[in-house]
Amino acid sequence: MANWKNIVLGTGIGAGVIGLITYVTRLKRTSVELESVAKASIHSLKLDGLTIRIDVQLKNPTTSSFKIKFPFVKVLFKDKTIGSSQAVNKDITIPPYGEAKIDAIMIKVPFTGLLSLGSGLMNLLAKKQPAPIFVKTITTLDLGWKKMPYEKTDDLTLKPKA
Repeated sequence: MANWKNIVLGTGIGAGVIGLITYVTRLKRTSVELESVAKASIHSLKLDGLTIRIDVQLKNPTTSSFKIKFPFVKVLFKDKTIGSSQAVNKDITIPPYGEAKIDAIMIKVPFTGLLSLGSGLMNLLAKKQPAPIFVKTITTLDLGWKKMPYEKTDDLTLKPKA
């Protein structure tokens, strides 16, 4: 009778370990397969500075649902940060095979910042020419048992308003 108890106990522990390994493997694969797409546009260009609108779309092509922190966004011109978004402590749930879209993240670049860090950017915008920028999206994936950083840089072009 004691042998049967040990066999049942061993089988239960073995099944639990296999289930845990499968779950962890799926969650780890989820973090690799998260995709983000950023879009940037000029919201306003005035004497007090430039306001850039960033829209971020996060895609989950997996069978697992998970949470992420509200993305922190940085705008770079020629490898120099010219502006960044506010840090927001908010969780966003992305369902399996679903998407989350964060619209209208406004990044204010003061006029003095345009002159000191991005004078080339100001010249391009003043001449109504497209300006190449980088948008870095930074967030944290909450996989339940582990939190993992996620970062992606998109190479975009700011097009002047017509």
